[in-house]
Amino acid sequence: MHYSNDIIAQPLPIRQKVHSAQAGDLSALSELKKIAISCLYAQFGASFIYFFSSLFFPDSHTMAVTCGVLAIFISLTPLFYAISKKRFQTLFSCISVFNIAPIWFLYLEAVLPGYDAFVYTPPVYRMEVFFWVSVFLIFANLFYLFFWKTGSKLSIRAFSFLGQLKFSASLYGWLTILAFVIPLSGFYYYYGSAEKLWIWLTAGRSEAGQELISASVGGSGAFLNPLNYLLMLVPMFGAIAFVAARKRNRVMPVLALILSFTVIFIFFLSGSRGIMMFVAAPVLFFAFYYNWHKGLAFWIPAILSLFMLIGVMEFQVRFRGNLLQVMADPEKAARENDLKSVTTFDPSESHRDNNTYLLGLLVKGYPDKYKFQGFDGLLAILVNPIPRAIWPDKPVLAGAKDQQSQFILDGPLFMGTTSLTYSVVGEAYRAKGIWGLLVYGIMYAFFLLFFDGVVYYTRNREPLAAGMLGVGVFLSFWGFRSFFALMSFLYPVIMVILILRFARMLKMF
Repeated sequence: MHYSNDIIAQPLPIRQKVHSAQAGDLSALSELKKIAISCLYAQFGASFIYFFSSLFFPDSHTMAVTCGVLAIFISLTPLFYAISKKRFQTLFSCISVFNIAPIWFLYLEAVLPGYDAFVYTPPVYRMEVFFWVSVFLIFANLFYLFFWKTGSKLSIRAFSFLGQLKFSASLYGWLTILAFVIPLSGFYYYYGSAEKLWIWLTAGRSEAGQELISASVGGSGAFLNPLNYLLMLVPMFGAIAFVAARKRNRVMPVLALILSFTVIFIFFLSGSRGIMMFVAAPVLFFAFYYNWHKGLAFWIPAILSLFMLIGVMEFQVRFRGNLLQVMADPEKAARENDLKSVTTFDPSESHRDNNTYLLGLLVKGYPDKYKFQGFDGLLAILVNPIPRAIWPDKPVLAGAKDQQSQFILDGPLFMGTTSLTYSVVGEAYRAKGIWGLLVYGIMYAFFLLFFDGVVYYTRNREPLAAGMLGVGVFLSFWGFRSFFALMSFLYPVIMVILILRFARMLKMF
């Protein structure tokens, strides 16, 4: 197997790795610290440009677009660092992906013609948005550096089981089968018929699917969440089983891969891009992680597959439910919905989530017109997994409320749902302004440090460590969309960490 000269260059014996982890050897993570420093300086300098541009050129559309383009280049700092230092493996880290994430979730909407922020958000508020995003990233990178030594040591120790567990490929295969069969059996027992189970698996956000989901809200159906989390882990176990197998054309590795793609397809039919990407993340991460060094033979099909992925997500956004029917007759579905086609593979024409437009409205309204909301929303997200059958009066999530926020109603566009996102930056700013950005920045810094510690155990490319890192990297990216998105996908990861640590504690493996 080929090894690069990057941070996973040389495999270490297991005993040496564990001893080093206990001693606090952080050399494997030193490059990530340098990336955080580079991003901190870059964002700090850019923040002044955004601030003074909003003061002196508040009505300049050209200046707003220029600041947006600058923001994109600044967010690419981890990529520029990797190229300049020839440390390409550093891009497979949480701190790198987190700093790149604003491009997708915020900046493109502000610089691409035709999108809501570009058209409807006044230039001054677009530049203010860029400023507050920079402030949030400054806090996140600053606290990442401030707690880097302590946080990295804690992470290495927390994930020490990655250097101690030696699962066979066959065992990962059986874990894949169990993680597939147990949840489906549980859902079949709960719904009471194969017909309702089929609706749950395929209807997505259609009327029938929503009725089935609504019927379980607030009742015993909430206790099925752990089964759903377990089902979401199938692609991770399946990808590890396939990668770890010496002979991949045997029954177990192939079956594990088939079950992985089956679960990815099930969550594709759910109509949720976030859930589909979460379950697909380990498979995609493995493909890039183990093949990035193979040159054009890998990167040409890889880039094409990314465009295909954009098309898949756009397909979900346009239809949401009954996707099997849409796939059966795409032309009919497009005509009935007044669309030219069922999807697009062009990133400049794909759906954007109005995050920047909504964040601009938020910056405009708070605190001049509305009072900051405090951290009630943060509490509601943290306690969300607790079933209402146990806690009937638990806080209500903002997206679950019937009434739309007034600052959104002040805008020129009608938004047909209360479940809207304006990125974690917007959530933090709405909570307490700059102090909210500080609090959220600290939380995200701890999260990034915790999962970046997995990099220590990927130096010998063990599939389990790579799989854990892949999930962490995805969470770092998608978690920028909202704190709720981060926490929702963190629960399955916490489940697998607890299972593995418990297995190690009992010396089962």
